[in-house]
Amino acid sequence: MKRPESKRPDSVIDFVTSRVLRLSNTLGLYASRRYRDEFGVTLPEWRVLSIIAASEPTTARDVSRVLATDKGWVSLSAESLRRRGYVSGAPDGRDGRRILLALTGEGRKLHDAILAVSQWRQRRLLANLPDGQADLLLECLDRLQAEADKMLEESEPLQQRRRRGRLATTS
Repeated sequence: MKRPESKRPDSVIDFVTSRVLRLSNTLGLYASRRYRDEFGVTLPEWRVLSIIAASEPTTARDVSRVLATDKGWVSLSAESLRRRGYVSGAPDGRDGRRILLALTGEGRKLHDAILAVSQWRQRRLLANLPDGQADLLLECLDRLQAEADKMLEESEPLQQRRRRGRLATTS
């Protein structure tokens, strides 16, 4: 049985999506400024660097899947990191069309330094929650993400049906 909403949204700013987006944007702006000023990297570059670190060697396509973002944007960020000596790229021995990305020694140092700042920020944020609530928040976010993934999946067939419907009426 579904629980009723605790408060019916009266405006778009009351929706969970708006509140999560605002929090994400605020934290993203903070990170963007700090990483640019302290480390000379953009937030997109940090995100790409962190995914490469977690799964190297990897490809821009795989990074884009993990981040749920555009492969072109990932490729631009990876190329910028490569030009500055933080990332290396080598052809995949099994498929020469694919470039495998990995961190260089300097890239690993940069990653570890930014990761320390990110971990500090995480601790600072979660310290504002009552005891025991941090784990609950993370669990709730996981549940919301899983439901959002289902909603996205459900919308794809609907979108395809609508396209077929339009095609049938225009021919």
